[in-house]
Amino acid sequence: MKLYSIILLILAGKGVFATDNKYYILPDTVHVEEVVVSGNSINRYQVGAKVEKIEARIFDANSDASLDEVLFKFTPVSIKTMAGSFSMIRFRGTSPNHTSVNFGGLNINSLTLGETNFGNVPVYLFDELGVQYGSSSAVNGSGSIGGAIHLGLKSHWVNGIKGEVRLTHGSFGEQLTGFKYYSGNGKFESVTRGYWYSKENNFTFFNPNYRDVEAGIRGKTDVQKNANIDNKGIIQELNFKIAPNHFVKSKVWIENDWHLIQQNMATNLKDTLPRETLEDQNLRVWIDYENNRNIIKYKLGAGGARDLSRYNNTLQPIITNRIESEGNIEFNISDNSSVKAGFDFSRITPEVKSYDELLEYEDRIDLFLQYRHELFNNKLRTTLNLRKGYVTGFIVPFTPAWGLSYLLYSGEKTLLKLNGNISYSYRVPTFNDRFWKPGGNPNLKPEKGFNYELGAKYSYCDGAKSGNIKLNWFYMDIDNWVLWKPGGSFWYATNAERVISQGVELQTDVTVNVFNSEINGGLVFSYNPVSRKEVLNMQNIAEAKLIGRQMEYVPLYTGSAFVSYNIRNWSIGYDVRFNPWQYTDGTEENFIDGYLLFNANAGYTLNISPIHIIKFRGHINNILNTNYQSSYGYAMPGRSYRISITYNFN
Repeated sequence: MKLYSIILLILAGKGVFATDNKYYILPDTVHVEEVVVSGNSINRYQVGAKVEKIEARIFDANSDASLDEVLFKFTPVSIKTMAGSFSMIRFRGTSPNHTSVNFGGLNINSLTLGETNFGNVPVYLFDELGVQYGSSSAVNGSGSIGGAIHLGLKSHWVNGIKGEVRLTHGSFGEQLTGFKYYSGNGKFESVTRGYWYSKENNFTFFNPNYRDVEAGIRGKTDVQKNANIDNKGIIQELNFKIAPNHFVKSKVWIENDWHLIQQNMATNLKDTLPRETLEDQNLRVWIDYENNRNIIKYKLGAGGARDLSRYNNTLQPIITNRIESEGNIEFNISDNSSVKAGFDFSRITPEVKSYDELLEYEDRIDLFLQYRHELFNNKLRTTLNLRKGYVTGFIVPFTPAWGLSYLLYSGEKTLLKLNGNISYSYRVPTFNDRFWKPGGNPNLKPEKGFNYELGAKYSYCDGAKSGNIKLNWFYMDIDNWVLWKPGGSFWYATNAERVISQGVELQTDVTVNVFNSEINGGLVFSYNPVSRKEVLNMQNIAEAKLIGRQMEYVPLYTGSAFVSYNIRNWSIGYDVRFNPWQYTDGTEENFIDGYLLFNANAGYTLNISPIHIIKFRGHINNILNTNYQSSYGYAMPGRSYRISITYNFN
């Protein structure tokens, strides 16, 4: 293998090392890979940005969980949750509506609320999970100020049939039934994935709100009531391989999520009747046509979504409809440079009684141009992204991004790579922010973000051992932050604040092969000071005091670690997560204490025959039975278990 080819593999994200005239490629069991999942493609035009894919072994071991649980355990992002009913992500100190969640060409965030409930996204339905950090709107459009999540589906191109059936049982009435079925002839493929998940959520917890003055008792053991969950969904794919690198792929995702909105601990003491329900019904459709056979490559995509949210079985649900399309064309200018240009278009039609009657629809158009170049025998890669958006009755800022990566050193067993990225981003205020009556403000400005990113990656491999150390520094400036503030008889939306978020993220992983067994381990640490730089009313003493103070529900630092041991058909693993105390509002009195959570898992694979496999897996979460809160005043479950059995046939 020539040196030129080795460097190409390295720059493509493959760790390649030479020793004794032999070449080794890093195994795919490392914790993260530097690729971003977007549908089924790898985007080459985001050099210098921090983009990762959850390692396949971890993804498979935690596929019974919801998206929030996986991100909480294995990434440095912060999650605010309420025992499974609501889970909101906070990338690098930003708000939940600063993160886009992408499925095919669709951002599945609610167009009315601007965010996704991560507790309603089942890992089981997907094959890959990509995590992108920082302002990425030059590629992903509105809403990606803090980061982006990419839900990926792989094309297997089976010739025949294969599938699986999974049954999961857990504490507090947790049940999951899932199936996947693949059929095809190598050129045509049909994939059906479905699941049903339910949980009673009747866990016990210590309730500090109980008082018996005469007996001198403060607090008692309580049982959570009215927090039931019932979710179900199905994804259907039809894929055609017209020729090598020439595809038509389609996917339909139907989801129905229902839950009782969890009562806080004070209400739980006295209220035993079901109170508030929330049901979400989602239909998402996407079709891609992709032709990469010729010098000029092009891709077209189209689809749409209908999202319905019904509170307390009301006869007036909140509905949004949208149709979307996208297209791009790409060609190589030379052997080491290429250019890509394209568009995104969507028309959104809301059906919300509380909106202005004059709002019939809204059109959004984004035009983009991307350039990639490689220099110095491909040691240096750089990309430039230019994007301009247009929204009906709205002025959207121009959002360029520039990034680079440089292979500083490559030896027989080690390599060191540096990267950097500068990007602008924006977020169009939600429909509720602009049109809800009362309080919506149609004159809101778009939120604007500016992000610096610097990073380094050190990799090592000697055949039996391999590992990575990644260090990233970031600085993010977000202006025109939209908040809802009290104003007399109702709350109103306004561009209230300017926020500065900065910090350092450290991620490591190691794989050791010894005595026909494999040990994997890793560490994740994040230090993230994030505070207000400016507030709307500097004359208000309470607001002025918030300047320079850590933002609410953003821990100053977090840490997590994992280790797993695999031998033959057995595996066992442990992980731990630490969160310090956090402010919960603008006062100094209300905060949640820090907590430490230990979890364990074990699995066994029974190979009955080459075409029949049974997998057993068990989890124990919160081994120490820690009493903690993720959202102020709401209980979280203590020690719990989850066991599953999966039958695979091929």
